[in-house]
Amino acid sequence: MGALFLKECRKIAKSLVYYVYLAAFVLFITGQMSDVEWTEQLSEPQPGQESYGYGYSSDERMVMQSGLETLLREILANRFATYPFGFYKAVTLNAEELEVLKRAMEQCTGMEFEQMIEESNAYGMEISQMGEEYAEAEMWHIPIRENLSYEEFEQVMEKVCEIVGSRSHYEKSSYERRGVVALTYEDALEHYRELCEEDRVSGAQMRLFCDYASIFLAILPVFVGVSACLKDKRAKAAELIRSRSVSGAALIGCRYLANVVMCFVPVLLCALLMQMPCVYAAGQAGIEADILAFVKYSFLWLLPVIMVVLGAAFLITEATETILAIPVLLAWAFGSVFSAATLMGDFGWKLVTRWNTFGSYGRYAEELGQLYRNKGMYTALAVILVLLTVAVYEKKRRKGEMLYGKLRKNNS
Repeated sequence: MGALFLKECRKIAKSLVYYVYLAAFVLFITGQMSDVEWTEQLSEPQPGQESYGYGYSSDERMVMQSGLETLLREILANRFATYPFGFYKAVTLNAEELEVLKRAMEQCTGMEFEQMIEESNAYGMEISQMGEEYAEAEMWHIPIRENLSYEEFEQVMEKVCEIVGSRSHYEKSSYERRGVVALTYEDALEHYRELCEEDRVSGAQMRLFCDYASIFLAILPVFVGVSACLKDKRAKAAELIRSRSVSGAALIGCRYLANVVMCFVPVLLCALLMQMPCVYAAGQAGIEADILAFVKYSFLWLLPVIMVVLGAAFLITEATETILAIPVLLAWAFGSVFSAATLMGDFGWKLVTRWNTFGSYGRYAEELGQLYRNKGMYTALAVILVLLTVAVYEKKRRKGEMLYGKLRKNNS
């Protein structure tokens, strides 16, 4: 079994598909994680600070104000953030579409769009002249029409979303929990305590790593698995292998395990490398980071994804001896990404589980049980898929032995 496992690992290591997988993962994850800002969160808040930053509120008035201010900024820049497939994409609108959005702003605020611009610019000029007193200035907030109901606001956001496109800030699942509110000292201190004591800094970093990595790992390991299953067929060695004395369970089991290990180990190493700067920065700030966070989160969050994707790839490929697994599993992965109502939590039974933020341990702890059930279910499903693959393989082997036996008998 050990020799067979190592042989399968060597076969994978000689595969061009595997090196494409490695290169794509490294480029993808470094590109996504390089823009993460977290170092400023390592400073403990002090009483009497001018500001403690901002958090999110579900208060309807705050939600409406934050949504309209986001819309105003994006109209002025004509650059609207959307997240197809979970990744950032900027959308630019034409003059007619921008005009519709301006009229929507006027409907919600009760003032002319040009007047909003004048007030915003006047505020910008005022704070630019304040110098060091800037931090003490109150933020400018867009006025909201006094009798604007939340239902009317939702209808406006739905119209905006139709123009901008899906997966934008104007979908209900995105804006309903993103009302911006100034944090108090107590709020900021609680967030800091969670980061240092519960997350130990590196836990927050690794959740964000797993968020990006799970999207990738729901897609590309299928190519490695399909390539491994079809290699014997391409080499015309399938009949020879089936006639060997090694059991189907041993062969499929070793092959599957080799694929899982070869796909997972580079992910684990990348997680370690991504965690190292976080651990160092935490140490410099006098915070004891969790040096094993990369192991805990990778095994919990990412390994089940690799296991179930490869298990499904093995079963479909062995049953059909085609590349059918690729379009089937790609559709599953993309469907899972698109079905996410939020980029932070709501795990359910989705293949791709999201947590696209640094921190928020309190909310994560509330949803942790759901994550355990999700990953446990996919681990069990992976085992079932491998057992079914063994059954399909053994059926083919018995059919092949009967065929060759009949041929030998006829030839005699």
